[in-house]
Amino acid sequence: MANKRRHQHNYQGSGRLWGLYVVFTTVLVLAAIGAGCIVFFKVSGVEVYIRDSDGNTEALAQDDRYSQEEILEAAGIDIGDNLFLLNKNRAAASMLSRLTYVSSVSIQKKLPGTVVLTLTESDPVGAIQDGDVWWLIDLNGKLLEQADSDQGCTVILGLTPVDPVQGALLSVPDGSDEEAGSQTLQLSSLLELLTPLRDYALLEDVVSIDLSSESTVLLDYDGRIQAKLPIEADYNEKIRYFAQILTEYVAENWTEDDTGTLDMTYSDENPHLVKNEK
Repeated sequence: MANKRRHQHNYQGSGRLWGLYVVFTTVLVLAAIGAGCIVFFKVSGVEVYIRDSDGNTEALAQDDRYSQEEILEAAGIDIGDNLFLLNKNRAAASMLSRLTYVSSVSIQKKLPGTVVLTLTESDPVGAIQDGDVWWLIDLNGKLLEQADSDQGCTVILGLTPVDPVQGALLSVPDGSDEEAGSQTLQLSSLLELLTPLRDYALLEDVVSIDLSSESTVLLDYDGRIQAKLPIEADYNEKIRYFAQILTEYVAENWTEDDTGTLDMTYSDENPHLVKNEK
């Protein structure tokens, strides 16, 4: 019986030693792999691709807005950096902050030493005036840059920029200043309106968007049609309806000199389109 217990004790002791050996060996192997990654996998090349607002992706070209040097500096990436220690979140945040025309960033690591950057660029779609300065904004209301004119973009009326800063989102009075009032609802309506206008290929012909009213939005389309929309609406449906009227009625029945108004604040489905008398 004693011999049996001594045999079991030796077996258990050997088992514990074997377990420690396995753990120790695993740690050594992982440490060796980690050291190998640090030593051997370094950034040897960077590929940069630009995706436009329509989703088309092409390799960075010489005539693009940002050079590869500017992009790498903004990302904080240098040739020779350790590939595995590259913090993708930090690099992306830095690029979004410093490259104001970039709306999103994708970073991929391709062994043995390549970093692939895909940048989605914003287009200036609107211009809002702040004193003597114009600010160009994208679909999300991001302030892209200052300009000395509207640069041919849709002019945004009725909103007052508050402390505008390049790269930040457009901010308007929120009502904390009673004299200035609140424009948050108008700003929200603007941002919900811009994408449908772009999607239905109408935005380039919208001369201005007037948000001066608390209840309606007024679009000047091509200097020909004044379209009136409600604040807080299903703008995708409203703009789809507007595009349909333009293609199925105005294009077929109006001359290039005809002008008129379209009131889309009604809840019925009838086209409230009135041609101006000449």
